[in-house]
Amino acid sequence: MGDVGPLFKKQHLSPRKPGKVLLIAAFTTLVVVALFRVFYLQDETGVPILSPGENARLQKRLKEIDDSEQYALVAVTDGWYPCLHSGRTTYHLKAGEVWKYGVTSKGKLGRYPITFLSENMVDYVVEFKGNYSECLKQEQIKLYSYPYLPENLARLPPDRLPRPPYNHIMR
Repeated sequence: MGDVGPLFKKQHLSPRKPGKVLLIAAFTTLVVVALFRVFYLQDETGVPILSPGENARLQKRLKEIDDSEQYALVAVTDGWYPCLHSGRTTYHLKAGEVWKYGVTSKGKLGRYPITFLSENMVDYVVEFKGNYSECLKQEQIKLYSYPYLPENLARLPPDRLPRPPYNHIMR
């Protein structure tokens, strides 16, 4: 077996020029400072503040939380409606009966597209307006009271539901 030569070649590294390193460090520092100034605005005293865009989004969200609504989706006509309860895929509702209770801060059209409401033959009815917490409380009162709602009690005992057909869980 012959000698194949050295397994590793020696590399001759040229020394780095200090000017290049300084230039790269200065450029990196400028980029970091520029990014910091873009993302972290400060008031005249140096206290960090939100950018105008972020502040507008925050104010919009706070207004939504203050201006929420608890709603019911009610059957428009007598018929079979999708049901999310265990063991059922549809459930027969009469016009005006509750299909689902919910809460939103987006309003009717922000929560449901018109196509959803028309395809499911339901109407969106606002039952309570207030802040998000108050609306959640109203929703829970409606959900827990549903078994005793006259429309549910009018059904034969095996057909009574613990909650509206489209409320699949109690939160």
